Amino acid sequence: MAKPNKKNKKNNQGGRVNYSKQNRQKEKVVAANAVVPSSKSVSLATNELNITLTAYDTWFFRESRPHDAVGASELSSLFPPPIRTLAGALRTLIGDQLEIDWQTLQSATQPDFDFVTELGDAQSLGDLQLNGPWINIDGQRLYPAPLYLMQKGNELKRLAPGSSVRCDLGAVRLPALPDGSQGFKNLEQRWITAESMRQCLEGHVPSDTIYSSDDLFSHEARLGIARDNATRSVEEGKLYQTQHLRLKEDVSVGLLLKNLSTVAKDILTQPNTLLRLGGEGRMAALEARQQAQALPFVNTNSNAKVEGFLLHFLSAADFEGKMFPRGFEKTTFEGVTVWEGVINAIGVRIVSAVVGKVHREGGWDMQKHQPSPVKSYIPSGSAWFCRAIDSELIWGTLHEQLHGHCIGVDSAYGRGQILLGTWQDNK
Repeated sequence: MAKPNKKNKKNNQGGRVNYSKQNRQKEKVVAANAVVPSSKSVSLATNELNITLTAYDTWFFRESRPHDAVGASELSSLFPPPIRTLAGALRTLIGDQLEIDWQTLQSATQPDFDFVTELGDAQSLGDLQLNGPWINIDGQRLYPAPLYLMQKGNELKRLAPGSSVRCDLGAVRLPALPDGSQGFKNLEQRWITAESMRQCLEGHVPSDTIYSSDDLFSHEARLGIARDNATRSVEEGKLYQTQHLRLKEDVSVGLLLKNLSTVAKDILTQPNTLLRLGGEGRMAALEARQQAQALPFVNTNSNAKVEGFLLHFLSAADFEGKMFPRGFEKTTFEGVTVWEGVINAIGVRIVSAVVGKVHREGGWDMQKHQPSPVKSYIPSGSAWFCRAIDSELIWGTLHEQLHGHCIGVDSAYGRGQILLGTWQDNK
């Protein structure tokens, strides 16, 4: 049974900057970094960093619609921030410190620094790899609630493949609730703790707090105009409204960086680092650590043979507009339509899937000064109910090859990161 959500803390809702609040946030971040890492933390490699970003004011990460979209009276903000937005902010911070010429990507202070190789360009990250973004509350990492979780009041149940049903996809096993379950709704825009995620991966329902967006941030409407700087007058028809996010005082955003060069790491580990983030370049405090929280996992016998296993998506996945990765083919197994393919050398048979509403992201190309193409992704929280094609496959091999890995396009950005779990039939 889910515990009741925490009581929301009061926030500064005014338009003025609350400098007292900013100082309290800064002191809190410094104090948190002085705490000895918990037993659940793991030490990172020398070329890795765990980044925490704390808001000093509101943040705005524009949804995929343009400002002049038909019927758009107010543009909302995405949360957590898009991974490309975070990557761009970090690359900009490092580039500014190196006095990079953004047209040639050459450093004025370190001519030998190969920016494209180390940090990439508008299309790639070079050698850099990312995982996240994570939402942190009170220093504890949260995970997107699985979309196979269904709630009615304080009662939770799980979806699992039911009996075969004929539809436009064929004779498929659609996700179903246990018999006699009515009135349950899914948990969109919800987050759970690491312990709750472990329970979900082991085939149970969470016993810990389930967080909603109201527990993490509040909304603030902002009205803007376009101004002609030459005449110091307002441009006619250039009026827009946006919805900013004001994070609770104990909420931050985390990001794991891999394959960092020594130069980039030295810049990111400097104390009292500030950077501009998102729309309007609002300020964020950056803190770097050499420890990170370990991903939750199923504690089972590594030599046990694999039966049913679940692939849970921690981050949005890009399969080039398709439901499953390239190479997966629709086929029939024991009279039921399934999809078979290979992921990291593991033969996977997808029996059923819970996939949420498509997640869309755009962006802005700062070098070309133009919008980036809008792309559609499989949303985080989605899950595949699978079986191993190899009947002799053991759990230890499956865990090593799949748990925590990223699949699909843009895996260097942390797209399609998966956790390995178990499931039981609802037939």
